[in-house]
Formats: sequence, structure tokens, C-alpha cells
Amino acid sequence: MKRLLLCALSLAVVVGCSGAPPEQSIAQEGFKVLQHDATTLEATYGSGGAVVRMLAVETQANVVEVTYDFGDPVIGFHIDFNQGVGQFMPSGSPLDAAHSHLLASLMEGLARELPEEGRTRVEDAAERQTSFMQIVPVGEVLTAYEYVSERGWTHISCSCGRQYIGSGYYRTAGMGCGCTGGSGNGCKGRCGQGCGVTSLPRCVGTTAYTQDCAKHDYGLGSFAAASDDYSFARNNCSCSGVGSCS
Repeated sequence: MKRLLLCALSLAVVVGCSGAPPEQSIAQEGFKVLQHDATTLEATYGSGGAVVRMLAVETQANVVEVTYDFGDPVIGFHIDFNQGVGQFMPSGSPLDAAHSHLLASLMEGLARELPEEGRTRVEDAAERQTSFMQIVPVGEVLTAYEYVSERGWTHISCSCGRQYIGSGYYRTAGMGCGCTGGSGNGCKGRCGQGCGVTSLPRCVGTTAYTQDCAKHDYGLGSFAAASDDYSFARNNCSCSGVGSCS
């Protein structure tokens, strides 16, 4: 059933499940938007003959299917915002560094394409899931799983400081470029890549700070455990100002 769903979604983006993208995609370079309306967002990014094609479709009110098709692998999400349930459905080979590069560039293109405010459900899901794809492990065989928002996600404080991040752990987390906890990038606990408006996704619409995202940032929790945070967590922090790191 999982394979049939992924094939159906891939067919919708004229790729299929043959393991090889079409020649038109191979020849494509850069970011392209193929369709963008109230219920569908389809975009590609190609580089050096490799391509990722993303299709996000709101199939019914507040239910969105999102697919990332590299030819091999194909990774799909079924996100039911009504029930607060998501499904992660990978098929094919593990992700590698080249796939990660494509995803990062796709995210940059989407950030330019999408409005900062007043987003449709499909626009919001496309950005959230693309951001989530950037933390999916590289080089690991991926397995399908279901995640439920009620299991749940817990916000942490927006103010940077040592705080409880769940599972018995206390770490420095919260907003700010300098909020690194001594282990790399700032904004520890943010459910998104980088730090605020100076990074992607942009600050507006992606300011959820949670325990599971903080644990993932510190290598104390899995990407799977942060799935519901990325898909469903409400924004609990705000931007400190355009052009700043929040």
C-alpha cells in the first residue's frame, strides 16, 4: 500500500517509480515552480544532472500529501491536521550528501516563493516538511512510521538560557544566534534550520521552539521524535526584527 501511494504521488509529478527521473528534469538546473495555487504546490531543484521534485497537495480540507522524488529515493508524507496525525513513508535508497544539497537549495527557493504571512495550508506544509527533510539522517536505511501530535510536543522558553528540554535533560536553549550551548549553531530548540530571519526557513511562520527539537539539536533525541514538532507545533516565539538573528 505504501509503495502504491508513493507511485501514485510520483506519477502526479510525471516521474513514476522507475528509479530514474525524466530527461526533462535531468536537464533542468536551478529552482523552478511548476504549479502554485490554493491547493497545490509543485517545485523542482536541479543541479549537475540531479533533481528533486516536491509535490504538496491538499487532497481534502486540512489533509496534505507531500512527496520528495529524487528518482531514488522517493519520500512521502501524509499529514492530517484534523486528526493531528502524520505518516512518514520512505521508499528506495538512503539519502546521501547530494540529496541534502538538493534539499537545502529547494528550501531556499521555497523561502523566496512563499509569502511570509497569510499562507495556505499547502504552503505551510511544504515549508515545514522541507525543513524537516533537512534533518532526516543521511546514509541510514529509512523505515516508515506514524507520528501523533498528542504524544506530543512541549514548547520551551523563547529566552535563551539553561532550561529543561525533557527526558531528564537540562541544556542551554532558546532564541538567538549566540544561543549555541557551546555546540555549534544558535537557536537551540528551534524546529527549523538555522537561526531566525537570517536563515532558512525564515523566522515568520517557523518560530516553534520545543523540547524534542532541542534534544535533536544536542544529539539526545531522534529526528523521528521531532516529527510532530516540525509538522504540528504552534509558533510560540516571535521575530526580534527584520534582518536580525532571532
